[in-house]
Amino acid sequence: LLVRKVSTALTFFVVAVVVCVLSVLLSFAAGIRASLAASGSPDNLIVLANGATSESTSIILRDEVTRLMQTPGVARDSSGTLLLSQELSAQTQVPRKGPDGIVANVPVRGVDEVAFSVHSAVRIVEGRRFQSGSLEVIVGKAALARYTGLQVGDEITLGRSGNRQFAIVGIFEAGGGALESEIWAPRTILADVYKRRLISNVLMRMDKGASVDDAIQFIKGPSVGLQVKTEPEYYEELSSKTREIVVLTTVLVGIMAAGAVFAVANTMYAAVDGRRREIAMLRTLGFNRRSIVAAFLVESLLICTAGCLVGLGASMLLDGRQQDYLSDTTWTVLAYELRVTPGIFAMALGLGTFVGVAGALAPAVRAARSSIIEALRKA
Repeated sequence: LLVRKVSTALTFFVVAVVVCVLSVLLSFAAGIRASLAASGSPDNLIVLANGATSESTSIILRDEVTRLMQTPGVARDSSGTLLLSQELSAQTQVPRKGPDGIVANVPVRGVDEVAFSVHSAVRIVEGRRFQSGSLEVIVGKAALARYTGLQVGDEITLGRSGNRQFAIVGIFEAGGGALESEIWAPRTILADVYKRRLISNVLMRMDKGASVDDAIQFIKGPSVGLQVKTEPEYYEELSSKTREIVVLTTVLVGIMAAGAVFAVANTMYAAVDGRRREIAMLRTLGFNRRSIVAAFLVESLLICTAGCLVGLGASMLLDGRQQDYLSDTTWTVLAYELRVTPGIFAMALGLGTFVGVAGALAPAVRAARSSIIEALRKA
């Protein structure tokens, strides 16, 4: 391997690049899925307008909210208030951190006080909650990490005309879920500045032991006539696009892997041509053909394993890095972390092994089948 430095180095580089690309693209999908999987409670039902694909495309009328209050099994708090949160979805543009300062469409959620009981994972970690009826907001921890000007004490411009200043009074976390990418404001104030008199969705918490299926049938039936699903199902559908990303990643990496196989094959064919006398002498000394094949496969796997480890090492430099993803369903960004999981490690090592074996097998078989006398003559 060290004698053929150039071909060995090029093959090593190709394998490292393929593995690095595979790891980074899969870590992108894994990060989004992890963020959405941490969102939502199975005890919560989210109600949207029929035909709406997300909260941002849904409109629910006031009389529909009144009918929703009759849903069987909805929980109440200690004061007897229904745990039913009317919410308004909007968005605003906030610059990303970094020298470019490119703006992103950050989701803004208008909620009432009851939302903090329904969204049980939400917890203030800095500052305080906003006061109802005031120009105050709280910011998710992921949004704070990804965008500028969202510290407690800063002000953010919201509204249809972009002329209302809201004070940031708190930072919240939500178990690492999608809500941490949002900004929350009082619903009535947000409705006023965006000139929206309707709501986007209703989130309701079900009683322990209540029949979720009965509640879903009631909401879908003639009594209400709206679309409903559990909160985890809603976020699972939002993450469905990551499956398409994985498919495209597989195709791209497959093409690159085919190129890597040819690179390995080229290196090993060159090794066979340059070592005819050595192979012939080994055969003369009694080495069988399986030993010759095994020797070339081991050399190939050494190159590919080293390249694989370097590619994985390069991808690990991005592990945990904050990124954001523009959803084509909500048209807002979701902040997430790149995650190189053990599964991605296993897939990368499997790819490196496949490239090493597939690229070396044909040259190794050719070497093993070569005629001893002819090889000695040509050598």
